Amino acid sequence: MTAIELKSEIHKAIDNVPENVLPEILEYLNSKQHQSPDREKLYEFIDKVFKEDDGLLRRLAQ
Repeated sequence: MTAIELKSEIHKAIDNVPENVLPEILEYLNSKQHQSPDREKLYEFIDKVFKEDDGLLRRLAQ
């Protein structure tokens, strides 16, 4: 999907979201705009570690 198509789909989805959820969506989008690429990579790495090493982390926690 191209960026233009994605933006169009996002606009359509937002049109169907309840009004009380819109502030949360705006907050999320703003946080993503101001997030550095390094921080995003760090979060992706952390998620990957938690998924791949779930069993090990659980054993270590006990």
